[in-house]
Amino acid sequence: MRIAARLIITLGLAILLTMPVAACDDTLVMLLTAQNPSSEFSRVIRSFNTDLTTLGLALKAMEKTDYSSELAQVMESWLEFSKKYMTSPPPEARNDLRWAAKTSETARSIGEIRKLVTEKHFTQAHDRILELSGKIGMFFEAFGVSDEKQLFIATSANLTSLERALLNSDQQRATAMTKELTKNLESFQPLLKEENSTGSEKASALLSELAAGIAKGDKLPALDAKCQQLQVVFEEMRSRILLQEWFPGLKD
Repeated sequence: MRIAARLIITLGLAILLTMPVAACDDTLVMLLTAQNPSSEFSRVIRSFNTDLTTLGLALKAMEKTDYSSELAQVMESWLEFSKKYMTSPPPEARNDLRWAAKTSETARSIGEIRKLVTEKHFTQAHDRILELSGKIGMFFEAFGVSDEKQLFIATSANLTSLERALLNSDQQRATAMTKELTKNLESFQPLLKEENSTGSEKASALLSELAAGIAKGDKLPALDAKCQQLQVVFEEMRSRILLQEWFPGLKD
């Protein structure tokens, strides 16, 4: 069963890595629910995160003037989550003393996002979605996740913070995030086999280019494009590390 579950997750990762990078890190949520992918909590939080991702992507693309259908999906999946887990955590997180505070904080964020979308403040709504995305990992803090997965959570949050800083023209924050991500990369490197080190080199180059571009005041489209590339590279490295762990004899 465990091998079958891992195969399902691996196939899911392969599919997700071909999709556009989103505000919400779908692959991270998939990884964090990999121990018990068929549980009710795993299904519900994946559904909520996917719908939030869809709304975030649509708002960032800004290709229309109404996002009520995407918002409705978020509200529906959040309603399902809150009905089941608003005050009572799933069995995996039964020792999380801050669970109710986390769900209340998320509910407030969802309410603010709904208000902003309804009032057509789309840029602000997208920023709030990014902010919420960076906090999704908090629901897994009491799951007993490994140091490796804690690194994945921290890196995902830092990537989201970098994107927010760039979109908000916060040069100081963006510079700080490139430094934090450089530290994250240093933690990734020992986990990668030599044949999988290309991703590390790509990430290092992108971080250097981003730092230089931020310092020079490059225009947002160029910086955002590099940020999206960096997210993809980190996701690819993450999947390589897990493939090495799950299937040690597997060759590229």
